[in-house]
Amino acid sequence: MLDVSLKGKKLLLVGGLNNTVDIIDLAHRNDVTVGVADYNKKTYAKSLADYAHDVNAYDEDAMVRLCEEEHYDGIITAFNERLGPIVRKLADRLGMPAPFTVEQLQMSTNKKFFKHTCQQYGVPVPQEYVIRSEEDIRNGELEYPVIIKPIDAASSVGVTPCHNREELITGFEKAKKASKSGDVIVEQYLPYDEINLTYIAQDGDIQLAAIHDRYFNTEQESATKAPDLYIYPSRYTDLILEKYNDHIITMLKGIGIQNGSLFIQAIMKGKELYCYEAGMRLNGCKTYQILEYENDYNTFEHLMELALTGSMGRYTQFNPKFKRWYATLNVLGRPGATIAEVKGEKELNTYPWLVHIARRDRVGHTIPADSAGTLVQDTTRIHVVADTKEELIERIDKVNELFRMLDAEGNSVLLKPHDTKEVYKQLDYEL
Repeated sequence: MLDVSLKGKKLLLVGGLNNTVDIIDLAHRNDVTVGVADYNKKTYAKSLADYAHDVNAYDEDAMVRLCEEEHYDGIITAFNERLGPIVRKLADRLGMPAPFTVEQLQMSTNKKFFKHTCQQYGVPVPQEYVIRSEEDIRNGELEYPVIIKPIDAASSVGVTPCHNREELITGFEKAKKASKSGDVIVEQYLPYDEINLTYIAQDGDIQLAAIHDRYFNTEQESATKAPDLYIYPSRYTDLILEKYNDHIITMLKGIGIQNGSLFIQAIMKGKELYCYEAGMRLNGCKTYQILEYENDYNTFEHLMELALTGSMGRYTQFNPKFKRWYATLNVLGRPGATIAEVKGEKELNTYPWLVHIARRDRVGHTIPADSAGTLVQDTTRIHVVADTKEELIERIDKVNELFRMLDAEGNSVLLKPHDTKEVYKQLDYEL
């Protein structure tokens, strides 16, 4: 709970996706009422909110009228790159605070902007190839493998690793279709360890708050792999702090960031870092829930404070060299399967080491048939904490044993979870 009283304030959540509902509980524990506004009717988020507004968030004039007529004190969004600039423009018109400028938000809405900003500040990135047409692919001198992505999509949608010219031509069309602007980026493909770095800015002071290692599901045959497990702290924490963190913070300060939470995804090839994507928002793996457990600081809650007061609140010192071990299980569903029953949630909530269960998909939801290898097939995220790595593995196994999602015939709709014996071998470092 925040140190400041927000009792009686009224907050508008723009875009009520299932994974945004945490803000409603956080608001209510601070005596704040919440409205949800988007064009989707009768959503789960709207059923939990104090007020529901069936308004298209992209209709700027209608949203301004809503905020003024309903006397909202602040607006917020989360997890959606496209809504970030919308909320910032609304905040500017209404004289309300919001994290990041529209230009800064290009760090996550335009992969080329992010990459070129990194290069400007000496932050390492994968090699890029300029590809604007199929002719460029046929005539260009590319060193395969490469990976092609839409410049403005998320959740690995439209992303394809390519090992030859024919695969790149196919991937080019796929990426263009997935891109709102029709633009793509082609980079060297680096199939090595992946990490995620979480940064928090408080009145211009920017800190690296957390780093986690990303483990990928290998059961599923797909062009890309979806992560099914995150481990905190990363095995690369000391290396990042010693060699790269100062450069990244210099970049973030250089583009003028003052307040907010963001993340950077990167590849580690040995001791070399390659940053490939940023999110100027909370990350979908909900690191803020782990930070609340580790630091008594819920980033989502402090972003609410920013939206309502203009301040991120009490200053907190972060240390990505965590005192305890944490894991986030990404529970991946099989594309095309429909969830008919969920088991084990009640039992898991009885364990003191369970940090949080965040279910994105409800009973009756069908996992999109074309979601293989993307985070769209992520049904649930489950956080656990432990004092030792051995305890962590035991608790991951217990979650995998208890938590189940079944179809109407009683068959599991979930992919096989990550092999914890293999994970344990990777935990060859100490806190």
